[in-house]
Amino acid sequence: MNGMVILDKEKGVTSQKVVMEVKRALKIKRAGHTGTLDPFATGVLPICLGDATKLVPFLDDSIKEYEAVLRLGIATDTMDETGKVLYENKVIKLTLSDILDVFSKYKGEVRQTPPMFSAVKKNGVRLHKLARKGITLPRASRTVFIEELKLLGYNQPFIRFFVRCSRGTYVRVLGSDIATELGYGGHLTELRRIRSGMFKIVDAQSLEDLKSGNLRLVPMLEAISNIKEIHVTDKVAEQIREGKQIRKSDLTWLDMEEFEAGEKLKICKDTELVSVAQALVGTNDLYKLNERDVVIKLLRVFN
Repeated sequence: MNGMVILDKEKGVTSQKVVMEVKRALKIKRAGHTGTLDPFATGVLPICLGDATKLVPFLDDSIKEYEAVLRLGIATDTMDETGKVLYENKVIKLTLSDILDVFSKYKGEVRQTPPMFSAVKKNGVRLHKLARKGITLPRASRTVFIEELKLLGYNQPFIRFFVRCSRGTYVRVLGSDIATELGYGGHLTELRRIRSGMFKIVDAQSLEDLKSGNLRLVPMLEAISNIKEIHVTDKVAEQIREGKQIRKSDLTWLDMEEFEAGEKLKICKDTELVSVAQALVGTNDLYKLNERDVVIKLLRVFN
């Protein structure tokens, strides 16, 4: 079984446990998620099945969207409701203008320091494992991009908001930083991912739905629809699966899409994905080469 399933992860389970449940339900050996969701978070969790696990480096997950609830006045060590309370502040009435003024500071490029309670590795060890032992290590900050940050509602002391952000953004850190900027500290009580790359919450199904036999499988070609498609003959497809690189003479020129040197390409035989590859030369320069010159380098081959 090769393809992707888009799950709506429930609250209170790890992403890896969901993967194990999927493998057990579908009786398959290979499966993996494309990006961890915190146990307390819910929402879009894309899972690759079988040969589709090779697609992970090529999936377009550059944009993520979340809806979250920030509880002001109580700061926790995990920056969410599962953590130990660090301190509490009584929240004095805030105006919407106060909140929007702070929101405006967290748009565009933002520096974030990964939390200790995260899956980031330090010397080969997950930070959250060290954090649970009471160990805190210095972490380098990094730049993330907040494309949109929108207030959805305020019912003191709870702020509900929407964020569209780059991959690698910690919404827990964003919420904590906003709460600190407002002067009270705080933590997330809800976090729901509603989009991961091309996959949206409307595409997702529950784990229980999948277990009942209602599997909605996303074909591998569709999962990387952002990559240009090059078609080859049965003979060339067979050669590719034997590990032979793609030469100029292997290309079918009729209706071939133009591509640039360095661009990722998906190599197909009819509606079947054969390989994800990389162009060594652009179509405008192909005429300069001999028929036996290698023009596309294989990155992943699919059976």
